[in-house]
Amino acid sequence: MRTFLITLGHVLLLSSIVYGQGGYDRIDKYEGGIAKVKLNGLYGLVDLNGKEIVTPKYDLIRPFNNNRARVSLNKLWGIIDRNGKEVIPVKYDKIGIFVSNQAKIQKDGKWGMIHYDGKEIIPAKYDKLMKFENTLYKVSNGGYWGILDNQGKKITPVKYEKIEGFNDNRARVYLNGKWGVIDRQGNEIIKVN
Repeated sequence: MRTFLITLGHVLLLSSIVYGQGGYDRIDKYEGGIAKVKLNGLYGLVDLNGKEIVTPKYDLIRPFNNNRARVSLNKLWGIIDRNGKEVIPVKYDKIGIFVSNQAKIQKDGKWGMIHYDGKEIIPAKYDKLMKFENTLYKVSNGGYWGILDNQGKKITPVKYEKIEGFNDNRARVYLNGKWGVIDRQGNEIIKVN
C-alpha cells in the first residue's frame, strides 16, 4: 500500500490507495478492463490504471465468465466478481462453469449445485449429479437415483436403480427387478412394487 499526502490550500488529506507494486513476474493481456498479474507464484488482478483489484494471493485465477472468475487457493476453489469480492468462498474441491446462473460444485467428493449469487441450491451431498432434462437433475447416492429440480426441490426420492428420460411426460423407473412409471411431478403412475 502506498500513502500519499495531498494538500488543498491549508487542508491536509491523507489518502491510502493501493496501486500495483510493479515488477510483477507476469502481466497478462487486459480483458474487460482487468489484467491478471503474477507475483512470487501467486495471482491477482489489476485495473487499467494499475490499481490492484486483488492482491496476488491465489494459486490460480481462471478467465471471467458472466463477470465471475473461479479462483484456487491450496487446491480449493471459490468465485470472485470483477471487483475482487469473493462471491463464493474458497472451500470447494471443484466448481464448474456457470450455465443459466448455476454451476456444479464438489466438496469432500460429493456433488451439488450453486447459484451465481453464491447460494447453494443443491447441497454437495450426492455421489453423482447430472443434468437430466430442462430444469431437472438426476442425483445418485449409493447406486440409487432420484430427481431434483433446478431449485433443489425433490421431485423423487433417491430410491430407484434406474430412471430413464421422459417421453410424453412419463419416465420409466426401475427398482428390485420391476419397472414402473413416474410423471414430471414424481408421482408413481405405475408403481414399481
